[in-house]
Amino acid sequence: MAAQIFDIAIIGGGPAGLSAALTGRIRNKEIALFEHLDFSQKLQKAHIVDNYPGLPQVTGKGLVQQMAAHAQAHQPTIIKEKVLNIYPGEKFTILTPAATYEARAVILATGVVATVLFAGERDFLGRGVSYCATCDGMFYKDKNVAVIAYTAEGEHEAKFLGELCRQVYYLPQYKGELPPFRDNVKIVADKPRAIKGDSQVEQLATDKGELKVDGVFILRQSDPVENVLAGLELDGEVIKVNRDMSTNIPGVFAAGDCTGKPWQIAKAVGEGLVAVLSAIGYLETKAKQA
Repeated sequence: MAAQIFDIAIIGGGPAGLSAALTGRIRNKEIALFEHLDFSQKLQKAHIVDNYPGLPQVTGKGLVQQMAAHAQAHQPTIIKEKVLNIYPGEKFTILTPAATYEARAVILATGVVATVLFAGERDFLGRGVSYCATCDGMFYKDKNVAVIAYTAEGEHEAKFLGELCRQVYYLPQYKGELPPFRDNVKIVADKPRAIKGDSQVEQLATDKGELKVDGVFILRQSDPVENVLAGLELDGEVIKVNRDMSTNIPGVFAAGDCTGKPWQIAKAVGEGLVAVLSAIGYLETKAKQA
C-alpha cells in the first residue's frame, strides 16, 4: 500500500497553523498538521488575553483549547513529531525522527526560536552541528560530542549517544532532576557560548571554559526554520513573504510569528487563513498544468 501524500503539510500547531488546518479541511483538502509542542506552549502561559475579538478576558490556555478543538473537529491528520528537514521536489519530502512524509504544498507556522543562536551554529551546520541524535548519531561513533538540551527530551538523546560515542557532555539548559546516565555521559552545568573549529567542529566554548568535541547536538523545542528548509529567503531573522504569504520557494507558504511582528494572535490567525487559501490556489494551478 502506497504511503499517503497529503495536499498540504502545516508545520506548527499554534494559532496560525490551527487556522490554516481548519480552513484547509473545510475546503476538503488532506491536511497533515505537524504539532509536537502541545498547541503553542507560549500562548498557554498567557494569564489573560483581552485583545482577541469576540473572546474578551479569555485565558491563553482556554483560547488554545478552543482553537485546537475547533480545528480537530474537522479531522486534519495530527502528527505529533518534530520536523527536522523539508526537501522540495515534485512533492515535498518531510523528515521527522520517526518517519518520512510527502505533501504537495507546505505552510510554515513554526513560530520563533525562543533562544538566540550560538556563534558558529549556522557556520558548522552539517559539519559537526546537528539537531537530531537519532538521525546523525552514527557519524560520531567512538567520538566526543556535546548535547545542549532545552527540554528533558534531550535526556533520551544523551542516553542514545552514550551507547555510541566515546564521551558525551550533557549541558541541560532547563531545571529538573536528571536521571542516571552511563559513566561516559558527563553532566556539565556550564552555559554554552560558541561553537568553534576550522572546517569541522572542534570545540564548544562555555562560560567556564572549552570542551573538545567532534560534534554538537542542539535540542530546542523548535529549530531555526532556514536550517529545516534550505534556500528559504529571510528578511533579517524572519521568513520573507509576499502578501499571499508565499515564500521564495514555490509551494511553500508561511504564517504567524515566523513572518515577523506584530507577534499577535489575530495576525497569526489571519495569516494562517491567507496562507492556506494561497496554497489551495497553488495546488489548483498545478493541477491545471498537469
